[in-house]
Amino acid sequence: MAPIRPTSMLRRAAILLLLALAVPCAAQPRFGLSAEAFAVYQRWVLAMCLGTDERVMRADLLRHATELAPAFRRAISEGPTAAEAQQVRAAAQALFDQRRTSPMNELDITGVTRADLARFQRQTRESFAEDQVRRFVTGYRANAVAALGIVADAPSRALLARIAANERDPLAPAAREALKVRRTPQ
Repeated sequence: MAPIRPTSMLRRAAILLLLALAVPCAAQPRFGLSAEAFAVYQRWVLAMCLGTDERVMRADLLRHATELAPAFRRAISEGPTAAEAQQVRAAAQALFDQRRTSPMNELDITGVTRADLARFQRQTRESFAEDQVRRFVTGYRANAVAALGIVADAPSRALLARIAANERDPLAPAAREALKVRRTPQ
């Protein structure tokens, strides 16, 4: 066995120290949010429908409004994480594969036109996945816009006004609706 030199021991100790310090940083919730606020953030931006949870979710947003407002502003510009988008892409590709193996001509498909069905059959796996990721990103960002209408601090309302005024921004309709919301005190 080769002798261990002091410099290699120091190097190893430094690497281990850096790894030990990096692990907690990697596990930190996005945007430096507390664990509780991050759970509220995630539940809000990933929501497909609020349904009966609206009152509870709104109260949670208001309870953490000061902490969440900057995170939602950043979510509008940054969108979901790359890992979240990749999960959507993988799920869309799996769905595409599943649909491709379905015997379309043997199924009674209702609610879509023959033209829509033909367009789907011509669509590539990648274009389908890209469309689903685009929709996910837009929905994620639109949910952040809606949240800002509820937390309603001055910088958030200013951002919403800028978005609402830009007719070419896909978030403009959501921003206009968010500006109609009045924050109710807790």
